[in-house]
Amino acid sequence: MAGWLASGDVATSRLSEVEVASALARRTREGDIAATDRDRALAGLQDDLGAVHIVELLPQVTTRARALLTEHRLRAGDAIQLASCQFLCDELDEPVPFVAFDRGVRAAARAAGLRLLPSRLAGGGSG
Repeated sequence: MAGWLASGDVATSRLSEVEVASALARRTREGDIAATDRDRALAGLQDDLGAVHIVELLPQVTTRARALLTEHRLRAGDAIQLASCQFLCDELDEPVPFVAFDRGVRAAARAAGLRLLPSRLAGGGSG
């Protein structure tokens, strides 16, 4: 991820901010990370978000996400991430690679015609 962020050509859904914060809060509650580490990570998240293009949760994105949910076995958050990439592709009128490590999400992205990064999963990816 650090390499992609350093490239300066990264986009994500606004939902990512909440998803990362949720994961950090859960890991703190479960005792996996200290509150100080969580807070440092959240501050870093704010810095990282300032360096990327944010796709907002516009009606055009949520409409696409709802359609994806009827076509694929996706969770709501994954559908929003995928729909955000589709929206950005349309807005830029060019392909935008989609980064995913979950096999089910990758299959849905592939079916939607998106180019995937990494091009192949090493090991076992979840899903």
